[in-house]
Parts: sequence; structure tokens; C-alpha cells
Amino acid sequence: VETQGMESGQAYGKALRAVKSCVGTSWCRFGQQDAVTMAVKLEERYKGFRAPHKLKMGVSGCMRECAEAQGKDIGLVATVKGYNLYVCGNHGTSPKHATLFLNDLSEEECFKYIDRVLMYYTFTAAPLTRTSKWLEGLPGGIEHLKEVVVDDTLGLCEEFERRWAEQQERYECEWKKVVETPELRKKFRQFVNVDDHKHGDLEWEQVRKQKKIQLEDLPTIIGPAKITKDKADDSWQWVDVGAAADFPRNGGGAVKVGKTELAVYNAVHMGKWYATQNSCPHKQLQVLSRGLMGMHGQEPKVACPIHKNTYNLETGKGISNPGLNIATFEAKEEKGRVMVRLPPTDVLDAKLGREFPTGNAPCEGACDSKELSW
Repeated sequence: VETQGMESGQAYGKALRAVKSCVGTSWCRFGQQDAVTMAVKLEERYKGFRAPHKLKMGVSGCMRECAEAQGKDIGLVATVKGYNLYVCGNHGTSPKHATLFLNDLSEEECFKYIDRVLMYYTFTAAPLTRTSKWLEGLPGGIEHLKEVVVDDTLGLCEEFERRWAEQQERYECEWKKVVETPELRKKFRQFVNVDDHKHGDLEWEQVRKQKKIQLEDLPTIIGPAKITKDKADDSWQWVDVGAAADFPRNGGGAVKVGKTELAVYNAVHMGKWYATQNSCPHKQLQVLSRGLMGMHGQEPKVACPIHKNTYNLETGKGISNPGLNIATFEAKEEKGRVMVRLPPTDVLDAKLGREFPTGNAPCEGACDSKELSW
């Protein structure tokens, strides 16, 4: 992040991943074109574009194909005259060799036809469909695709180009915007009510001179929840856990009371608030506040974002696995503040409290915040 102009990358969303290239003419005696510069131009042009599925691109500087461009959604292989354009390939669990689309294109022609192919794909593919599967199901296949994007038989190319111009004009680095916008940055606080920081839920270990999270999972906790609102007595009190406006609508936020993490949910669609332990008993990862809320019949539920185990927000009973259960607590909004009815902190900590792992905290200043240059 200290490099001038360095962005957050594109490793999230149904969008373009980083473009792979060989060294091309810069360092290789076999190179026919400057593959690195072309890859940079592709990334600059297509970054941030939301598509039905993730997109991968590659640029190889010659027919030896060191960048494996013919295994990408969009691949360019350099020739003496320009680039051969390959489309709709992928690696992964169901590899598909990309199809040769056009030969010996100039840079400008590459951009023009890639623009059109991607826009037509986005217009017509079902959600979560990779380009290879889209082409397989496209009536007329590769010949139809050429008719649409090269011959303009449907009269859509002008609209494709207009939309690409709008896409480039509107692009902004989403994480840069978060860093620079306090209201957005608040959504990524680890806890709504305190400024504590932690390095995950698993211990860290030394591997090849680096600290990393251990591979071993924590054990699954099977059985009834350790504490629930049914056990409430006169010692339980309403505890303020933050402003209602700081919790996402129809979502959850993590709060910390003593050494205990809780998940608090704002079910706007039901006009109710819910609170549970934040730890999923499956692997004891404290992530339920980031889970997806929904309904199980008439009952509200949350799905753990890691392995999708589901829990009843009213009772804490496991839905997908009855052996896994979570603690639940009464919650309400009062004068713009969220209140959760909890036992005394020492009692709560004895049942649900945990110490934070040390993580990579002692990193000798290398992890300190720095002035970011965009």
C-alpha cells in the first residue's frame, strides 16, 4: 500500500481478477509483443466491472503461452502482427480450452471486441454462469457470437460501446472509498460498541519464518447452549451495546461485553432485534454477526457465513444440525440505543468469554498504520 497508485486489487466480487502475463518482449527473446503493458491496459480497462461470474484474463507474448491465456475467459496470444484473441475458457474443476475468436488484432481491435464480448455475455448469461458454460449454451455458439460482436447483426454494438464508456467513467476503487469515508468505514469495525482489535479466533504459528493462522480447527461443541434467555433471573440487566444506527439493516453486528462476543441483529423486516453468542459451535469461529438472516417458515434464522449452519434466532436451536445450538438473549431498541438483557459480566464470561489470540501483533512496527497514497 506504500506504492504510488496501488489499489486494493480485484480479488472479490463477480468481477475481473488480476490479469496474468508473461514477460513478453521486456525480458524474453521469444516475445512478439509487450505482454506486460498489454496486461496492465486490460486490467485498467476492465477492473471493477460486475459480471455474472468472476472473470480471468491472460496475455502471452508468444505462442509458447507461458501465461496460459488459452485457459482464461479472455486470452491474448501475441503474434508478429498483433494478438490472437481467445474467449470463454477456464481452468478449475471443469477446465475448458478457450476458443480462437479472431487473429492478428491490433490493441485497439482487442479492446473493441473484448468490450463487446463481455457486454453481450453480461446481457445474456444467467447469474453465476462462467463464460465457458455461457458459450456452450449460446444458440449458434461461436459463429453466432462473431455475428453479434463483429458483424453487428443485432445492432447492439453501439450500445455496448456506450455502456463501456459509462463503466470506465464511473469506476472508483471501492475500498479506497471506504478508507476515505468515515460512515462506510464504521461498517468494518470489528465491534460496534468498543474499539478493540483481534487477529482472528485461531492461534497463530511460525511457518517458514512467517506467522500464520494454524491449520487445525477448534473442536465442534455439540449439545445445548451454555446459557440462554430462559435462564434469566433478577441478576440480569439491560446493557447498552451501541447506537441502533450503527447496526446494518436486516443484518448483524458484533459487540463485546467483558471477554464475550455477541451478535446483535436488526430484523427490520420483522420490526425486532435479536441477540446471540457470536461463536458458531461448529468450529467456534466468532462470525455469526456476519451471517445471512432469513426465515425458516415463520421463524427468523441466521446462517453462519463459513459453513452455512443455520440457527433459530428466537430459541438458538440448530436448524440444519439439531446438535449445534447457540445462546440467545432478549434485545430491544430504546431511544436510539440497542439494549441486550444479559447476566452479570463474570457469569457471561464464564460461559462464553474467550481471550484473543496474540496473532501477529508483535510485528515490530511493520503492521502500524501508514499514510496511504492513492
